[in-house]
Amino acid sequence: MANRGKVLGKSSSWIAAGLLLASFAPAADPDQTSSDTRTGRSSASVSDASDDQAIGDWQLETVQRDDGTVHQGLILAEREEEIELFEILRPPGKPMFAVIRPLRNDQIAKIQRLESEPRQRLIAQVDGFRRRALIEAGSMEDIELRQDSVEDATRWIYDGNWFRLESTTDENLTRRSIVRIEQIFRAYRLVLPPRITSSDDLLIELYGSMEQYRRQVDRSGLQIVHPAFFSAAENRIVAGSDLNAYAERLASAREHHGQVRQKYRQLHQTFPARLASVLDELRSHGYSEAEIELESRLRRSLWQRDYDTALARIDSVERQNQARFAEVTRQMFSMLYHEAFHAYVQNAVYPDPQQRLPRWLDEGLAQIFETAQLDGDTLRIDAPDPVRLRYLQRDLAGEQPMAIAQLLDAADDQFLDSTGAETARRLYLYAWGLAYYLTYEQNLLDVQRLDRYVANPDRLGSVARFTQWIDVPLPRFEAAWRNAMLDLKPYVAP
Repeated sequence: MANRGKVLGKSSSWIAAGLLLASFAPAADPDQTSSDTRTGRSSASVSDASDDQAIGDWQLETVQRDDGTVHQGLILAEREEEIELFEILRPPGKPMFAVIRPLRNDQIAKIQRLESEPRQRLIAQVDGFRRRALIEAGSMEDIELRQDSVEDATRWIYDGNWFRLESTTDENLTRRSIVRIEQIFRAYRLVLPPRITSSDDLLIELYGSMEQYRRQVDRSGLQIVHPAFFSAAENRIVAGSDLNAYAERLASAREHHGQVRQKYRQLHQTFPARLASVLDELRSHGYSEAEIELESRLRRSLWQRDYDTALARIDSVERQNQARFAEVTRQMFSMLYHEAFHAYVQNAVYPDPQQRLPRWLDEGLAQIFETAQLDGDTLRIDAPDPVRLRYLQRDLAGEQPMAIAQLLDAADDQFLDSTGAETARRLYLYAWGLAYYLTYEQNLLDVQRLDRYVANPDRLGSVARFTQWIDVPLPRFEAAWRNAMLDLKPYVAP
């Protein structure tokens, strides 16, 4: 959402601070118990035809690491500290797939590049499926940070290839954020290749508390309810969340659980001696050896049960806490991904106001990136968001589905809740579905065709321009789109 405005009711789903913090409940302390005694990763297929095509049929560029590991594919970019490789992989008996892999220059022993003609041929081969590649994360340890005082607050500062980041979150969260944001920038570049050299003038301000964020919003004089926004005029993204408080509570819970585990383990180690003492006391009271043996087995069984239950409960609580923290960070990154896409388009794709994405396409693509799915450290952007897909399919199957022409003709302010919450919700929903279809089902984000579509937006009406872009009569296209979206299945990680 650029500061031109967007309200889609996301603020309610951002962070329910009280709920999360209340759920960070420590496991039981043994001192307070009376007893002594819980579509694996699915790779994006390179091509439907690739099952019959061996990787040896392709001429590939090769990068060899200093540890002997070899990667083959297409070198997308070479920078001072790293290269970016579109790696082509084909596991035995499986289709080829692609991964965008950043490789540090100081870990590279040898590079074999293709000459001009075979390289152009490889680029053409790659182009058809580049938007379905998986994107690998960089290393948090490789991030170079420095601390500085900005506006009476200590911040972590990062100067990267695509943006400058200032963060009041802790060092670990700052590093994680940088790695994830750079990962999504690689995804942007796959879907919409940069038209100009990326500028590092973009500033991302990340606040670890909503109080800090609200102060920045107030200073900007903006009326914004969302926890993130992009100011096109200032070329600045501002985002906030209560991550610092969550991280502190999570660390406190982990410390407490560590202490509880240690107490139980100490009790477990001393249990044989304590049991022997009890059994000796029983002997002194005249109990038979058979009775003592029965008591021994019973007490051992009860203690083992209590011990295993206590440690399992600690593990369960920690998994729940970590899952809730992961959900908080997921929500934060979703908003960042959305706003950063608007910034990327302005900085690297269409900086000229006479050549810009129409609002529906800008917001539709931003939602695709907003709902990117993380599988381990690998990001995939081609999987349709199951929530949006379900709502869109329900709307399309209803009595009055929205016509594509209505979406194309929608004015910018119609995407605002203030002009009609239900209208804005449907516009965003349909914008996502149409953008997804054009990107992944029709592969229509071709550079030249898209450039012609966005150039001189006033030369034709919105419907005529769109029809010229897709090169198909709109009624036929619309029928095909609706059928495809109704048949589309959500991606579910195995």
